[in-house]
Amino acid sequence: MAAEKPVVQESKVVEPDIKEEVNQLAEVFDENKLKNVLHEMVEEYKKDHKNLEVTVLKQPHKLEGEHITFFLNGEIQEDIFAKNRPVVMNIIRRRLNNYNVTISAQIQEDAVPEGKRLYTSSDKLNYLLEKHGALRELQRKFGLETDF
Repeated sequence: MAAEKPVVQESKVVEPDIKEEVNQLAEVFDENKLKNVLHEMVEEYKKDHKNLEVTVLKQPHKLEGEHITFFLNGEIQEDIFAKNRPVVMNIIRRRLNNYNVTISAQIQEDAVPEGKRLYTSSDKLNYLLEKHGALRELQRKFGLETDF
């Protein structure tokens, strides 16, 4: 007598659409709420002496729906952003209570206006003298020069 093969009936397991559930739980946010979250993160990073991360988070950004684009000045900032992207994204998602948020970076070298670019040592010194008046006294006291 030949052994009968058992008949297996497929049963469908109905699972809720997880993506739809996450979308329903996503809290709506705006530019002001995002700015508050970024400001809080900057303050925490300052306390932890993470100055490079602070610089990246302070860069201009654009919010489009649930996507945030940071406009960075160069490849160094892009490397810092790439290393910290997962951590930053998770913090932003938690604080905004929206796990659909994504972040990216775009290098925008023309972020500094043409007239404000500092090429020579003299340009850099003059900029710093305008920004920090006490530097002029140090320059005079120690006889500092930009050209050598």
